Amino acid sequence: MAGLFTDEELALFAHLPETDLIDLAIELEVPVGESVSRPELLNAVISPLAELAKTEGLPFSRFDKDDLDELPREHLLALTRSMSLPAETSALIKAGEKVYKRYRNQRQRSQVPLFLPMLLPILARYLAERDHQAG
Repeated sequence: MAGLFTDEELALFAHLPETDLIDLAIELEVPVGESVSRPELLNAVISPLAELAKTEGLPFSRFDKDDLDELPREHLLALTRSMSLPAETSALIKAGEKVYKRYRNQRQRSQVPLFLPMLLPILARYLAERDHQAG
C-alpha cells in the first residue's frame, strides 16, 4: 500500500490512543488484525472516509473554517466535488453542520468528528490525487 501520509503527518498521530484509532477503523468498516500498525491503519481509513464524504457528507463545524481555508485550492475543490457541493468553504461548513448535528444526536461515540480535523489535509489530498488519476 502506498503511504498517504508524510512522516510529519504520521507524527501528529503518534501520541493518540491506539484504541481511538481502532474505534475509527471499526466504525469505517476497516478490518483490524490482532497486531496493529498505526501507519497502515491510518492509510486504510482514508478511502472509507472519502466514501463517507460522498455518501453521507462529513461533520464539519464553523471551527473547521481555518483548516478548510488552509487547504490548497485543488484539494478544497476535490473535497467539495466529493460531497457534491459548490466550491466554497461556506458550503462545506453549512452542509457539515447538518451532518455534525446528526452525529451529535445519533452517533455520540463516533470517532469521525474527532479525527476529521487531523485527517482533513490527507483526505483532501487523496481526493485531489484520485480526481487527477481519473482524469
